[in-house]
Amino acid sequence: MSTQSVGRAEGRAGYGWITFAAVILILVGTLNIIEGISAISGANYLINQLLFSSLNAWGWFFLIWGIIQVLAGFAILGGATWAIFVGIATAFFNLISQFSWAHAYPVWAVSAMVADVLVIYGLLVYGGRRDSGY
Repeated sequence: MSTQSVGRAEGRAGYGWITFAAVILILVGTLNIIEGISAISGANYLINQLLFSSLNAWGWFFLIWGIIQVLAGFAILGGATWAIFVGIATAFFNLISQFSWAHAYPVWAVSAMVADVLVIYGLLVYGGRRDSGY
């Protein structure tokens, strides 16, 4: 196996991680949009036992944040280099913001945190390989 074919195999693995990170970012963003709309509309299934602030304020935060995440995820799939940085930042801050739901919805909060960590990992490790020709 030549070094050129090894490099291409590595690139394909990185491409899979980038695609995975983008799709998970879109998924988490979509769920944040749904969660935000539910909080804003005062849906009965949400418990107003947040770490701080009001359910309405967090609803607007998660709605806007989810829209940014979805747009960044599609931009990553489209090959935009800037979207990698936006994806990392939104996943990082989403991970931290999930602590606001942790008391009321621990399973959802931990699941979202794990998804955010996987997005950050995929984009940090393989995001720079976009220019290496895979």
